[in-house]
Amino acid sequence: MRLALALVATLLAFGGCDGDGDCKNACDFVSSCGLKSSGLSCDSGCDQGECAACVNDVSCADIEAGACAPDCPGVSFTKQ
Repeated sequence: MRLALALVATLLAFGGCDGDGDCKNACDFVSSCGLKSSGLSCDSGCDQGECAACVNDVSCADIEAGACAPDCPGVSFTKQ
């Protein structure tokens, strides 16, 4: 069971490294960071793929520090 959980955790950790532009995943990740986003659509088929890909590829601290600002115009990330 531990091995299965470790495998799932590893897959989730590396899942964002492929440039995944899924906004639903990005919203879930932002929420798991203790942040909220204003202006980011949480629909899986949204048109903010570059923003979602950035969010899915960086750390929580980087999101909070504004690393995705160039890819996410009009979107703000703040603590919940």
